[in-house]
Amino acid sequence: MAYSLHDIGDEDRDRSDHWLNDKQDQRRAIVPLRLILIALLMGALLLVLMRHVLPASTTASAPSVDAPATISTRFAACDDLDGQACVLATDAYAYQGRRYHLADISAPRLEGAACPQEAALARAGRTALQGMLNGGSFEAHADPADSDPTARILLRDGVSLGQLLILKRYARPWSSKPINWCAAG
Repeated sequence: MAYSLHDIGDEDRDRSDHWLNDKQDQRRAIVPLRLILIALLMGALLLVLMRHVLPASTTASAPSVDAPATISTRFAACDDLDGQACVLATDAYAYQGRRYHLADISAPRLEGAACPQEAALARAGRTALQGMLNGGSFEAHADPADSDPTARILLRDGVSLGQLLILKRYARPWSSKPINWCAAG
C-alpha cells in the first residue's frame, strides 16, 4: 500500500505535478494592500474637495442669499455700487458691498431721464426711499418670482416699502414694458 501519491522506494517523481504536494510559501491577502491604499487616498482627496464645495454647517456658514435679512443700518444717498449702506435710486440700494433692487416696482431713472419731470421724480423717489430705509429696521426678502438673485422685497411690519413708494406716486407696479414718466398722470 502506498503512503503517499508515490510508491515506497519510487524516488523518481514526475516533476510536472510537484505543485500538488508543495505548501504555498506566500500568503495572499483577500484585497491587495495597494488597492486599499489607493481607495483611502481617493477618499481623502474627495473629502478635501467636498469641504470646499459644501458648507461645513448651516449655522457656521455665511447666511444664504435667499434668507430674509433684518436690516437696521442707517442709509445715505450715494452713487457707489459697492457701498456699505446707501440708496442708489428709487428702486435700488447697496448693502454690505452688494447692489440690490426692489422687485415689486418700476421707478424713474435719473441717468438717461427722458425729461426733467422724470429726473425730478427720480431724485424725489430716491430721497423718499432713503427716508423709509432710515425709518427703522426692515426685512429684505428675496423675490421668489424673480430669477435675479439681487431682487428684494423690503418689508416693515408686513408692509412693502415698494408699495408705499407706489402709493406716494414715486414708482409704479413692476412692469416689463417701459413706462413713459414724462406723460401727465
